Amino acid sequence: MTHSGRGVLVALVVLLCGGAYAPGGLAQNVHPIVDTGEGCLIGGLSEGKWLEADAVKTMLKGGERYRLYTLTKTVGDVVGEKPESMGEPCSETQHVKFTVRTEPGVAVGGDWNALPRVPRMTSTNDPVYRRLVAAVLRRKGFVRPKINITQVMRVDLDGDGKEEVLLSATHLAGGLGGADRGMAIHAQPGDYSFVLLRKIVGGKVRDIPLVEEYFPSKTSDPWTPNQHKVAAVLDLNGDGRMEVVLHGAYYEGSWSTVFRLDGDRVENVFGCGCGA
Repeated sequence: MTHSGRGVLVALVVLLCGGAYAPGGLAQNVHPIVDTGEGCLIGGLSEGKWLEADAVKTMLKGGERYRLYTLTKTVGDVVGEKPESMGEPCSETQHVKFTVRTEPGVAVGGDWNALPRVPRMTSTNDPVYRRLVAAVLRRKGFVRPKINITQVMRVDLDGDGKEEVLLSATHLAGGLGGADRGMAIHAQPGDYSFVLLRKIVGGKVRDIPLVEEYFPSKTSDPWTPNQHKVAAVLDLNGDGRMEVVLHGAYYEGSWSTVFRLDGDRVENVFGCGCGA
């Protein structure tokens, strides 16, 4: 996957335990995860080990059944075909077609409930979170930042009865869409996009960035801005803890990345996507 300017922040992710299963039962002990919006195979799990897409693709024969999830609901089961290369310019990205049309989300090859706790969407105008975003941007060198929170959600990620907060904020002066629609390809002064996790660690509030990029002033290099948001929060391995799936995009490409969280540590395992 190539990309001009800043480069797509594609992070690699994993999926721990679950199951890709054919209509008659388990095709084999492999549990793939697919980004249905992109149609790309993110990776999977076999014998308790996270596997990247290249390893998972050899274990899938087609006919595996997946359970489809969006950010706040379980949609139902779908059947996937054998993965194939997306072709140039994304020949290394594996594409999985489904036998029925699917809405954007994440398909998990496992029969456990990957959405044990549903994220609660809350107001993006909450003054507490607006002050939080303003403070983050000031620390990054913004003088009079435009505060634009795109998502605030509360969810108990690790099943301890305490909710964490996931916050996404993006301001792109030129928009996101490509030169053919009058959108800027290069970042403008004041642009930013980030996703933060707010949680209690050791009795103290911690704000942990999952992904972030900031352009407080004009730069000599023509960086390409990216937009980041939460696409799903799912228990991808059936262990009761939920992983965070982020979606990123720039003017000619997009991708998904999975993050596994342990206390205040964030593991960026792998992801998939396509861009010119």
